[in-house]
Amino acid sequence: MEAQVDAGRTKSIGLSNFNQKQIKGILDSCCILPANLQVELHIYLQQKELVSFCKQNGITLCAYAPFGSPGHKPFLEKHGVDTEGMRVLSPLEDPIIKEIAKKYNKQPSQVLLRYMIEYGVAVIPKSTNPVRIKQNFDVFDFELKKEEFEKINALDRGEDGRMFGGRGNRGFFNLMESHPEYPFPK
Repeated sequence: MEAQVDAGRTKSIGLSNFNQKQIKGILDSCCILPANLQVELHIYLQQKELVSFCKQNGITLCAYAPFGSPGHKPFLEKHGVDTEGMRVLSPLEDPIIKEIAKKYNKQPSQVLLRYMIEYGVAVIPKSTNPVRIKQNFDVFDFELKKEEFEKINALDRGEDGRMFGGRGNRGFFNLMESHPEYPFPK
C-alpha cells in the first residue's frame, strides 16, 4: 500500500479489524503511518485500550455496527447461513439509551451516534431508509451530560460485547478463526 501512495494512486492507508499487536507491528515497520482503523465499536464493545492506542499514534477510528447491526442475523438467515450461537445485541433497545433519547426527544440511534462522536470516533451507520438517514445527521443539536456519558461508558462488556467474532460467539469473522493473524481473542 505504501507503493500505491508513492505512485499517487491512493492518498492514505487504512486498516480494518486489526488489533493493537497487529497495528504495533505495522507501526514498527512502516514508512507511511496508517491513517484510519475501522473496527466493530458500539456501546457494548467500546475497545477503550485500542481507541487510546490509536489516538496516541495519530490513527483515527471509524466504528462499524454502532447500532449493533440489527439486520445482520436476519440477512444471513435469509441467505441460508446457520446463525445458531451467533451473539445478537441490541444497543437500540438498551433502557439507558432509550431513557436518554426520551429526555432529548431523540431516537436511540441518535443518542448512540452522539455518544460515538463525543467518544472521538467516526461512525458509519447503515440504513437504506431516507428518514433514518436524515435522523443520523441530526445529532449536533444536543450534547450528553457527563453523567449520561458515564452511564453509557458503563455499558461496555469488553470482548463479551463483540458480535462479529471473538470468544464464545459464532460471529461472521469466526469463519477465519484458524488463520494465524485472526485478530480477535480466542
